[in-house]
Amino acid sequence: MAMQYDQISDAYSKAAGQFVFKRAVESYTLFKVIGPVEGKSVLDVACGDGYYARLFRHSGAARVVGVDVSEQMIKTARGRDEEAGLGVEYRVHDAADLPVLGSFDWITAVYLLNYAATKEQMLRMCQGMFANLAPGGRLVAVVPNADFDPAVSSSAKYGIAMRPPEDRMEGSVMSLDLLMDPPLTIRFIYWSRSTYEQAFAEAGFGDIRWHPLECSPEPEQVEFWRDYLANQH
Repeated sequence: MAMQYDQISDAYSKAAGQFVFKRAVESYTLFKVIGPVEGKSVLDVACGDGYYARLFRHSGAARVVGVDVSEQMIKTARGRDEEAGLGVEYRVHDAADLPVLGSFDWITAVYLLNYAATKEQMLRMCQGMFANLAPGGRLVAVVPNADFDPAVSSSAKYGIAMRPPEDRMEGSVMSLDLLMDPPLTIRFIYWSRSTYEQAFAEAGFGDIRWHPLECSPEPEQVEFWRDYLANQH
């Protein structure tokens, strides 16, 4: 299912550039949780077009490796990195069969695990990331909110419309509409929090914590994102 990005890589990259949520909420939360990355090594799994990999280098990370299953996404990422001259390393790998690429202080997986077709595949993803962590290293993963309520969604305001399966059955296909120009639909798999937690624990991770998404504390940002943060996708 993740291979859909080979077909939509150009459209997705353009949409991501228009996507205010990614900058104002997702990026803000990710960097707040991680903290300073200066001098650190970072492995960005499911890096897409390299958006976060480039931000990590801009923020002073000593080594950044971006991995994605989509050859087209990696091609786009390499092209953008050449323009910026940041020296990010990009590799094409399936996250469920991830080789050891180093010993990293931080690993990020932004909307990776929700593409696991089975619980076993999710476990392999987590095991591969665990094998790439340095002692004391940390993984930060972003996954869809399993408790999202589409009945009270403010999708038109925020440009996001998520459609979870009506029965909330684990392993069911769900979709996310990015209401951009042109609109874009992405499909992935519905998993509960307990399934994610089980995969992390079985792979060897400890001290598993959930962090809600946040926006920057400026009053106008807090007011604008209030409805979204009360029902995050």
